[in-house]
Amino acid sequence: MDKIIKFYDDTNDYALLEETRQYMFDTYSELEGWKSLDEISDSLVYYELNELHRLEWIELKLYLDDLFENNTCIIKGTCGRWNGPAECGRFVNSTDELLGFLNHLDNVCFFEKNGHFYIKGFHHDGADRYELKKLTKRGLEYADNNLYMHDRKLHENIMTCNFFSALPYFSRLVGVQ
Repeated sequence: MDKIIKFYDDTNDYALLEETRQYMFDTYSELEGWKSLDEISDSLVYYELNELHRLEWIELKLYLDDLFENNTCIIKGTCGRWNGPAECGRFVNSTDELLGFLNHLDNVCFFEKNGHFYIKGFHHDGADRYELKKLTKRGLEYADNNLYMHDRKLHENIMTCNFFSALPYFSRLVGVQ
C-alpha cells in the first residue's frame, strides 16, 4: 500500500474553505462570540488559510535547509507548457536554488510517496511534476566528471541508478513516519 505524506499543499484551497471555517469556529467562537459558522466571513477564512500556509511554508523551508546542508540533489521531471509537457532537470545545492527552479509555479505541493520526494505544481500553462533525489558519493563524482552539465541523458542516468542517487526519505528528516 502506498504511503503518501504531504509536507505542504496549497493546490486545493477551495476544498479547505469549509474545513478551515470549522476549525476557526471550534477554536475562536467563544472569543469572537460567534454562534454559527455563517458568522465567519469568507475574508477571515481566506486570511486564516493563508496564515496556516505561511507557517507551514516556513517550517518546510527549514527542513529543506536541513536536507541541503550536507547534500547535493537532483530534481527531474516535466514542466507543463502550452504545447505539452517538456522534460527538465537540474542539480540543486540549496533551498534557494530549488525554489528558484520552482518560482514559476502559482501553487505547489511537496509530498513523499514510499520514500520518493515529489513536487507538483500548477501555473498558467499547465502542471509540473518533479522528483528530487540526493546524489551519492559516486553520483557526485559522475556529475563532476561531466561538469554538472544540463544534459537530459546525464540526469536520467543519475536518477535511475541507485549507485548515483538515493531516496531522500524527507519524512524521516521531518520526523514523520
